[in-house]
Amino acid sequence: MSPPESVPFGGIARNLNLADKVVEQLTEAIVSRRFQPGSRLPSERDLGVQFKVSRTVVREACRSLAARGLVRVSHGRGMEVNELGSEHVAESMRLLVRGRENLDYAKVNEVRTVVEVQTAGLAAERVRPEDVARLERICDDHERALRDRDLAAAGELDFQFHRELLRACDNELLVAMLDSIADVLREVRSQSMRVPHVSEEGLKAHRRILKSVKSGNATSARSAMADHLAEAERIWGGSGKKAKVPPSAKKGARPRPRLA
Repeated sequence: MSPPESVPFGGIARNLNLADKVVEQLTEAIVSRRFQPGSRLPSERDLGVQFKVSRTVVREACRSLAARGLVRVSHGRGMEVNELGSEHVAESMRLLVRGRENLDYAKVNEVRTVVEVQTAGLAAERVRPEDVARLERICDDHERALRDRDLAAAGELDFQFHRELLRACDNELLVAMLDSIADVLREVRSQSMRVPHVSEEGLKAHRRILKSVKSGNATSARSAMADHLAEAERIWGGSGKKAKVPPSAKKGARPRPRLA
């Protein structure tokens, strides 16, 4: 797509960080769809003229936009605007989590309770047959992983059950909120799996939640999820541990899920 004919920008006050202010105006232009996904930003020279700043400032601002995923740099095509999705919300929140060496699991569980208890009710109201089939398959795979003593797979399947339940609500922002703390949740599950019978009890809880969701009983689904999360907090809280952000997460590498 060709760039728009004219997207005027105002000059930048010299007593402020120039690059940050350029980023602010360009971000607003992108999220308000003045630049459509796939369109090209003006050249560094043209942006410098519009903003009345040097090309060095523009170049720094554009690097910041690329780091945030708002634009991509293509050889020979300049900077193209990316399609904005819920993954950008998750990434912003994930960066916040990475800034903490240790998190009280109680804080993590508060977020989960706010999001997932209501999610269970929404899923019961909105779930489709294909959603139920995927959730049942995850539970069956979880059971097989436990029989095979593959705790790593069981832990990932545990996480995927909760994520699939959010997807059944047909609200991408809910999925983004869970994804933002996914690294911490995976680490917590990895350590919790060493406690005898924790994974088995978790699977039983998942099947109870799924039964309520499948029957369309929103009240029962919320109650089953609240009980499940309360038990998770009791187990983790009794250990006196902190929920550590794994080193791979701090470096920006996400664990590869075993399920699509």
